[in-house]
Amino acid sequence: MKTKERLLFFILPSSAIVLFIFLVMVGAISYEGGHRLNLNSEGYSFSNNYLSDLGRVNTVAGMDNYIPFLCFNSALIILSVVFSFYFLFLPSIYDESAEIQNISRVGSVFGFLASLCFAGVAYTPADLFIDAHIFFADWLFRLMNMTIVFYALTYIMMKKNYFIFSFIFGIVAIVVTAHIILSDFGLAKFFDEPHTVRVLSQKAATISLLISVPLMTVYNQKRLSSHPITLRLLALKNYSLFI
Repeated sequence: MKTKERLLFFILPSSAIVLFIFLVMVGAISYEGGHRLNLNSEGYSFSNNYLSDLGRVNTVAGMDNYIPFLCFNSALIILSVVFSFYFLFLPSIYDESAEIQNISRVGSVFGFLASLCFAGVAYTPADLFIDAHIFFADWLFRLMNMTIVFYALTYIMMKKNYFIFSFIFGIVAIVVTAHIILSDFGLAKFFDEPHTVRVLSQKAATISLLISVPLMTVYNQKRLSSHPITLRLLALKNYSLFI
């Protein structure tokens, strides 16, 4: 297995996810307090604070939010850089057939656009640029959901039995779709605590997406070990990566 392929498809994405989880935990521990239902609450509330509350310049209650701001937004920018390159070259691995590779190309286009949204969320703190922040946050989940759907299709079409991969990706897609419906289309308003429902659905969707990355790296490792590949932008013949 070549070093650059292992770095791009296994080490970097896995490390980025671990670092994201670590930085979010540090940010949550450092969060002073306050959410939309209770400005006087202490600390970070898993059920009432959005993840984006960590990326604010000031907390919802108006207190300084320097450490969470730095941790959360740095983590998002790292994810954006790593997964932009990851998705641009990922179809190079999915070369079992032309049909599978074409589907992976479509999934990777959505994945690349979603990766840009990570940076978009980071550069538009909710307390400074609320409209732009909501735009990037909403499209992040929508685009990642489409990525999951198309890569689930690639696993279904493979000759070897990757049913467990497609099944888990299907569950992830359902969870993320549920969040989109509850948050973007207003179905959360039919619950007693709409805000809490939206926050918890965001957490569930995020955790689901975090699970999907290690699963993909398992397949990536197997595919890289089976035969040599040529890194090409979206697996297009005229766009090789020379490193």
